[in-house]
Amino acid sequence: MVRRSVGTLKKEDWISAALVLLNINGSVGLSVVKLAEHLGVTRGSFYHHFKSLNDLIDAMVRRWETETIDRGFKEAFEKAHTPQEEVRLVIDFISRLTDKQDLVFRQWAPHNAHVRAHMERLDQKRLSTMTAMFERLAGERERGEAYAKIAFYGYIGCLNSYPRPSAEKQKRLALEILNMFQADLQRLGRD
Repeated sequence: MVRRSVGTLKKEDWISAALVLLNINGSVGLSVVKLAEHLGVTRGSFYHHFKSLNDLIDAMVRRWETETIDRGFKEAFEKAHTPQEEVRLVIDFISRLTDKQDLVFRQWAPHNAHVRAHMERLDQKRLSTMTAMFERLAGERERGEAYAKIAFYGYIGCLNSYPRPSAEKQKRLALEILNMFQADLQRLGRD
């Protein structure tokens, strides 16, 4: 492996490589030493960009949050004209995800308090965003909150089931749940 100098790698290179290693090997495959070996640099060059592994974790989570979580909701909310469209666009976005960040961070969280704190924050953020989205669909806070929990915890269940349903099957299941929500609302005369 050819060794590179510290100056040839940017902070973003370290973050990208860390996310790749995390997806391939899980959290056990991610360390400063393994990351430096993967990039072909010395371990000391890591500290040119980061103070600690937790500093790198913060950067990894920020990128995932911005590029995946925030982007998915933002696109859906900007394009949708109705609450039903919002939900369908979020379902479509989630079903097209090819990364495994949610799953690997979720599996890492029980073993790393720093990752767990990020996941707790992100789960609350997503649940809050989904609650607002489903409130618009249901026309009331309580039912919107219940729908959001069913949808979010169903998503987490899919991530952790074996074999994991394909993206297409996850999308079909999510749309079936949405249809049940809409039937519930029709029964209550709110749709």
